[in-house]
Amino acid sequence: MTRKKFYYRTGLIVAGLFFLFLCIPVPRFNDPYSTVLTSSDGRLLGARIADDGQWRFPASNNYSSKYIACVLEYEDQQFFHHAGFNPIAFAQALVENTKAGKVVRGGSTISMQVVRLARKNKPRTYGEKLLEVILAMRLELRYSKKTILDMYAANAPFGGNVVGIDAAAWRYFHTTPDRLSWSEAATLAVLPNAPAMIHPGKSREKLLEKRDALLQRMTTAKLRTPRKLHIPRLNEEDCELAVLERLPDKPYDMPMMAYHYLMDLEKKHKGEQIQSSIDYDLQRTVTEIMQRHYETNTKNEIENAAVFVVNYLTQEVVAYVGNNSEAKDAAMVDMVKAQRSTGSIMKPFLFAAMLDEGTLLPTMLLPDVPMSLSGFTPRNYSGQYWGAVPANVALQHSLNAPFVHLLKEYGHQRFHALLRRLGISGIVFDSDHYGLSLIVGGAEASLYDLVNVYARMGRKLASVVNEQFEEKVPEDIVPFSADAIAITFNVMKGLTRPVNQIGWSSFSSSKQVAWKTGTSYGFKDAWAIGLTDQYVIGTWVGNADGEGRPGLTGVGSAAPLMFDVAEALKDSYTYPASTPEAIEVEVCAISGYPDSDICKSTQKVLMPDVEIKTGVCPYHKKVFLDSTGQYQVLPDCYPVDQKRYERYFVLPPVQEWFYRRHTPMYRPLPAMYPNCASSHPDEIMAFVYPKSDARVTIPIGIEGIRQQVVFEIAHRDPKKTIYWTLNDTFLGKTRLNHQMAIDMEKGNYTLRCVDEDGVELRRRIVVN
Repeated sequence: MTRKKFYYRTGLIVAGLFFLFLCIPVPRFNDPYSTVLTSSDGRLLGARIADDGQWRFPASNNYSSKYIACVLEYEDQQFFHHAGFNPIAFAQALVENTKAGKVVRGGSTISMQVVRLARKNKPRTYGEKLLEVILAMRLELRYSKKTILDMYAANAPFGGNVVGIDAAAWRYFHTTPDRLSWSEAATLAVLPNAPAMIHPGKSREKLLEKRDALLQRMTTAKLRTPRKLHIPRLNEEDCELAVLERLPDKPYDMPMMAYHYLMDLEKKHKGEQIQSSIDYDLQRTVTEIMQRHYETNTKNEIENAAVFVVNYLTQEVVAYVGNNSEAKDAAMVDMVKAQRSTGSIMKPFLFAAMLDEGTLLPTMLLPDVPMSLSGFTPRNYSGQYWGAVPANVALQHSLNAPFVHLLKEYGHQRFHALLRRLGISGIVFDSDHYGLSLIVGGAEASLYDLVNVYARMGRKLASVVNEQFEEKVPEDIVPFSADAIAITFNVMKGLTRPVNQIGWSSFSSSKQVAWKTGTSYGFKDAWAIGLTDQYVIGTWVGNADGEGRPGLTGVGSAAPLMFDVAEALKDSYTYPASTPEAIEVEVCAISGYPDSDICKSTQKVLMPDVEIKTGVCPYHKKVFLDSTGQYQVLPDCYPVDQKRYERYFVLPPVQEWFYRRHTPMYRPLPAMYPNCASSHPDEIMAFVYPKSDARVTIPIGIEGIRQQVVFEIAHRDPKKTIYWTLNDTFLGKTRLNHQMAIDMEKGNYTLRCVDEDGVELRRRIVVN
């Protein structure tokens, strides 16, 4: 064979071998990772163990240069100067192991250890060692030295089920790998060589000896590393201090400061490290506050609670505690995302929507009387009725009857569509399924959805009134004008509870908060949502299994928790009561309706710049009196030249009946002049109970005995005598207190009531 052919064939063989070498697959790690959640400043909030039962954090590749120095000195001093294996180290290991008659030194490089870790620590044979050498060289050809070092740090075993420097730094030293001290770095550098030594009682003295020996070596180490790594030197003084540090006693438990938030994020980010917007210190404070309230609530057998805080200026979640940590079912149920009965918490949405369309003014009187609408009988929480209340007072006192009246005017179908548009995902049935109960807790919503709706409202308002918030919020972010939001929040800021009503109390705080509470039927859910200039705080308190408890109310249970969190935020509500675009409307001072020439006094209120559709004040009327002013007269029963008129504030009979109880200064209409009769009975008297479409259910007493049904009438002149007849059977007469208790069986009845002036009312009743 000629020399030329020899070189040619040799070249082909070398090229072929190199090609085959390149075809060897690069070792890869396919192990599952833990899902890790950190706070906005990078501190660990919680983690979920990997599917294989290991604490293996996603590699951050951000670890202390002290750790790099210790690993290189202990494992592979020539790491940056070999191609995957070190023949000199191999020869030295062979000589020492032969002399000792056992393995006392390894010759593996860090690259070879990465290969062995990727191959799941195959049995150590000569064949396996040769394969590790080949694969290490292939690894070096594919990746940079720094990447290989990262792979080692991320996958090295650190004892028990701890894998990787990120998990080890937290589990053993409660820190992040970029903050390791010299002692901690040395401990973690020697640990993968014998990971079982970390456990108490298992050769920890040897671990200490290895750590201290490595620290001593670091004082004289002369590592040759790239300058960009900035490898530090350990001086004698720092070494003496490092040797004094104790080894970790046992692994730290993984924190669970935002367990439910982590569980929720894991659905889309499994096996990832998630840096959240949560404020670490606030999250810890909220957890401590919830613990204090838990100790109080459990005395009333109330187990669960949730707090959700959003910075609406940045659209960031800053605190998320899905349940009390000590509740028996805390790990199972995230009450921030759970769908629960809303109570009154959505009333501000209806208030703002009707302001925007001009069908409601802030101080407009609303009827507050018992009602029955197709079998739906909303009741005020206190059990009391005011007859007529301003809309802002109805919102502040969370009165149900006035808001059911508003929803009837607005339309439950429209409000249903509005809630869907707002993103209330708990609205899963059509509008007729809920009917008018939508406004008093007939539907379900989550704390997550509700807080986000209020956050979008706050953000839209801030875009108009907050000079430091320059971002312009799109008009479709929430279907309310900034004017309506400002007026609604200003009403909410003045929310108080009358102390003379059962179950209500005043709540004072050093901070101003625009807030609203809600309590579901049966005392099963207590809500409170508050806004400051920057944050929305949402709280829910109750039992996850739906068990109601006496005294479980929004103002009594959820609001104190919400205000404690608000105090921790050090933020107050100072936004103006209106935006520059709002207009002033002249309204009647008593009724809150637009002014008419009959109103005695007026005032100005702020409204969105929309067409007012309420009409003028319907309650002030010109009333014709006789010459003495003692009697009311009609045009056809009294001489025209002797009549005079006065302006009266006149409510419908039922509203007047309740209104007079709470308003001693109310001046009722004078009685009709003798021989003058009204052609409209409803203007004289009206049924308080039953309503027009009433289906009456016979009450059952404690002993199981059927009780009497009590019917009631409101008369403008309570001194008038009313005569009661049921199916043509005379029942009796009443004066002053027009109530009649009747024994009734199932069936259909006609109730007839006639006053002494001949004014008559009839009501058909179905008794179940």
